[in-house]
Amino acid sequence: MNQKAIYRCSRISLALIFLYHGIVPKLIFKSEQEVLMNNTFMPFLEKNMALMSSGIMETIYGFALLIFFHKAKLVYPAIFFTFFATIAILIQIPSLMTHAFNPFSTNLAVCALAYICLLSKK
Repeated sequence: MNQKAIYRCSRISLALIFLYHGIVPKLIFKSEQEVLMNNTFMPFLEKNMALMSSGIMETIYGFALLIFFHKAKLVYPAIFFTFFATIAILIQIPSLMTHAFNPFSTNLAVCALAYICLLSKK
């Protein structure tokens, strides 16, 4: 597989992950786990507003990854966000780390995918 194909696959996958996580558990189904995380880290916002805000931001970021496809620097926020969000959740809500698909495993995979995307662009 060549570098361009790896970049395309990882970039599109990364965008779809952010689109999915912004739309499905936050905007459509309002997952209780997402409500808990958002209210913990955005206590200054009303419960539904915190969830909706993060869902909209993730959705915008997912679309930006697709629209500005050749801007590799746009991948860096995914690495920083997943790293710092995982640390914050580990400190603030460690019980979430016991679930099957938890923030650690999901964010580690997203961070690795973003890193592969950056490596393949060079």
